[in-house]
Amino acid sequence: MKVYDFLFELTCGDHEGEFILCEAENLDAAYWWLVFMRGFEYEELHFVEKMETWEGELLGLDVY
Repeated sequence: MKVYDFLFELTCGDHEGEFILCEAENLDAAYWWLVFMRGFEYEELHFVEKMETWEGELLGLDVY
């Protein structure tokens, strides 16, 4: 099972403009994890980029 880091920007709320990473197998799984398991609203998540996990580690962002 290959996993990737999916980069999202938060588009509203107290954390508007912040970037987060979600480690998942695909984009659908990343959205599912962030919305149903971490409590983010679907509308506040803007998908930016899919990257290898080593690339995501270089960014130093919170990973969900």
